[in-house]
Amino acid sequence: MRFLRRCAGTASYLVFLLGTHVIVFRVLSADDRRRVLEAISTNLADMTNWTAPFRLVASALVVDTSGVVLDQILIIGLGIAVCLSWLEYRLGTLRAFGIFATAHVLATLLVLGVVAYAVHAGHYPDEVRHDPDYGVSFGSIGAIGAVTWLLHKWLRIPWAAVAVLYPLTAATWYGRLPDYSSVGHVLSGAIGVALSVLVVRKARADRAAPDVTRP
Repeated sequence: MRFLRRCAGTASYLVFLLGTHVIVFRVLSADDRRRVLEAISTNLADMTNWTAPFRLVASALVVDTSGVVLDQILIIGLGIAVCLSWLEYRLGTLRAFGIFATAHVLATLLVLGVVAYAVHAGHYPDEVRHDPDYGVSFGSIGAIGAVTWLLHKWLRIPWAAVAVLYPLTAATWYGRLPDYSSVGHVLSGAIGVALSVLVVRKARADRAAPDVTRP
């Protein structure tokens, strides 16, 4: 019960994601669903106007269910239900969701740069600029990478390697360049590992430091 109380933020987020999933994919008509997903998409064509900040937030409020079942288990089950809740339990709600949001936003923005370059260089087709791009996977994989420093020392390197490189196992390749979604997942894993060193390691060190007060 103590664990559940200290992970209330993650639990609430999961309930919210379930609610948005039911509304978007079960209640709305096909046309309304398309309009909603277009409104929250962070593709390159739509991220060049004033709606960009709204899209960055809203895109993490609806789960992309277009992938295979294993993808959903990893993203929702491992990334959010397990890793994000563990981060919240160990670091607090603000730090945990700060890590999640940082991975989501940074990976999204970096992917935009990759897409712009790849389309300009002829690696990606131009229609990639308009592909719907939303979901919680960047933040989720960031959380997976961010728990690295919470693990035993002998697990840290293999865990970090899997968090960063596993997305490439399902990548579609355009010459030497994987698809932009896989690029984003690799980047979010790397961001999570970096945040694990910067934030998680520091938080653990702060808790381990002796409490020295003035007499």
